[in-house]
Amino acid sequence: MIRTPLTLITLLALAGCDEPTIITHVDRLSHMSQGDLLTMQGAKGIPVEFHGSPFRDTPATTLANAMRPPSGSAQGVRFAAATPGEGHNWRLVLHFNPQDGIPNAFHDCKLTSEAQTAGPSAESFSVNATFCKGTEWQAHGFMKVLEIEDGDVEAFSRVMRQLFLSILPKNTDPDR
Repeated sequence: MIRTPLTLITLLALAGCDEPTIITHVDRLSHMSQGDLLTMQGAKGIPVEFHGSPFRDTPATTLANAMRPPSGSAQGVRFAAATPGEGHNWRLVLHFNPQDGIPNAFHDCKLTSEAQTAGPSAESFSVNATFCKGTEWQAHGFMKVLEIEDGDVEAFSRVMRQLFLSILPKNTDPDR
């Protein structure tokens, strides 16, 4: 069931991707945009807490290094793997294959240790991606990647970029 016009637009935009994906549960505070990625970034990049993994044998550092923001205003942004619950102010929480299958941005921003996840599959994964400021969510989206080769970091980079594009629109406010 398609809940919002934004979800429909996201599904249509993803129709041209190589990897079949479904993006749902997209929401953000009204002030959030791609330009905010620059302010989230620390010295090493935006801290990314990995809860679970999309692949069986790919380290979180490799995945974080492969992630790229959507093209546009945030091109200088990089991502860096961070330990869950380390107390980062701005961060991205990636909760792969949530054990209960339900995306929960409120819960994910309050995690202080690694969350329970289902193990990675050889050909698919799901992820709840939540941008957090402290223990409060700022923007989030849930994606199911229905077909991907285990360990394909390039494909992972592409689908994550699509998810970010769905979650954070380009900055259209000239005063920002």
